[in-house]
Amino acid sequence: MDSLIVNLRSDEQPDVSIQCDAIRMDGVICLVPEWVYSPDGLDRSPARLIRLLDLPMERVAGYRESYALQRPLPRAVLAGQVPVELDGKIEVVFVPLRFRVNG
Repeated sequence: MDSLIVNLRSDEQPDVSIQCDAIRMDGVICLVPEWVYSPDGLDRSPARLIRLLDLPMERVAGYRESYALQRPLPRAVLAGQVPVELDGKIEVVFVPLRFRVNG
């Protein structure tokens, strides 16, 4: 699994860019808008994954593999709510993954 950054814009504030953690899982880029940490703080797991199935993205130069979504995304998507117009383009999944926190 690759650790990525995705730059996105909200449909509520299309002029403001937001960086979101992401991973590539099974060849699909997945946003990780929220992490849940273990009680000892050594591990973290995605609260949910937002699989970007059919949204245009552009590769961005940087120190980490980064992408930029080419269209604004409704803020509700980051909370796990998929509007009808994005059905089939994204999906929210809950997968039990655990990552060691770098330290």
